[in-house]
Amino acid sequence: MKKLAIVLAFVGCTSARAPHADLHDRLHAMLAGYEKDGFSGTVLVAKDGALVLHRGYGFANRERGIRNGTDTLFEVASLTKPFTAAAILQLEAQGKLKTSDPLERWLGPFPPGKAAATIHHLATHTGGLVPDGSDLGSGEDRDQFIAAVKAVAMESAPGGKYRYTNAGYSVLAAVIETVSGDPYATYLRRHIAPRAGLKDMYFRGETVPADRMALGYLGTADEAKHSAPPPLRWGTIGAGGMITTVADLHRWYVALRGGRVLDPPELQKMFHPWPTEGYGWHVERDASGRQMIHKGGGMREYATQMIEYPDDGVLIVWASNDLRTRWRQTLNRGIAEVVFAAGR
Repeated sequence: MKKLAIVLAFVGCTSARAPHADLHDRLHAMLAGYEKDGFSGTVLVAKDGALVLHRGYGFANRERGIRNGTDTLFEVASLTKPFTAAAILQLEAQGKLKTSDPLERWLGPFPPGKAAATIHHLATHTGGLVPDGSDLGSGEDRDQFIAAVKAVAMESAPGGKYRYTNAGYSVLAAVIETVSGDPYATYLRRHIAPRAGLKDMYFRGETVPADRMALGYLGTADEAKHSAPPPLRWGTIGAGGMITTVADLHRWYVALRGGRVLDPPELQKMFHPWPTEGYGWHVERDASGRQMIHKGGGMREYATQMIEYPDDGVLIVWASNDLRTRWRQTLNRGIAEVVFAAGR
């Protein structure tokens, strides 16, 4: 694996003139073209331990004329899940839990069948506790949410099949709270953020700097509309709801892969190539055969993405706040094509 770490002082820069100035210019030209077609967000690309590009495009707040920049805050949706998985693995490293523990060791008795579900099953989306599309109610508090998870019909035997589910990661957040004694957000602020050197970590519903928060937009090509996000209730906690910057997502990943958040045994478990997704990440090869580690997040008005090509020393992070047009596939493909074309 090529070197990932960069000099973090560079993260606040909008461009890097060396050693990848030409690549920066090609990427910026492409993204500026996307901006003309409606892309709005912030993009960071690093290669071979150097920052190539870190810029904002479009508007964080169209009504106030505030553009996206390098310190703009975005809701990152399911990119919250790797933070939850890291907290679980930290607690395991401290001997406070085992990922092989049945959930009922920490959350009280589960019904027959569900009682076999473990922390590992939920971390790999194989718990089978909640049917696809089930309504668990408002989840106003943790106990109410866990009671609803226990009461709803199970979908499949624990460990039987993969199905991506937010509810499973909210159950993991409940385990974190029970084991640590801290609220979920407090645990992350005390034990994850300092190790990664994060500057901004907020959660939906908290007060955030209004001049830095990217509002989420939907609507038509000619008219953008935004609405207030829903409350952060159980069923989302641990699975989504985090608000941070692209720069901090980058810092987090570099620190994580560099061993500053987890020790080697826990890192090995997190980045094991689980069959589909495990402990917050997909570890696989792309259509061209390149190894890639990736995770995306999406909700009604926001989309986020992190992709590492470890054998090529490439890390891509972006967040978007205008989903009148969905940019995920275009951005992921376009950025990778420009980066790898530069190496040929």
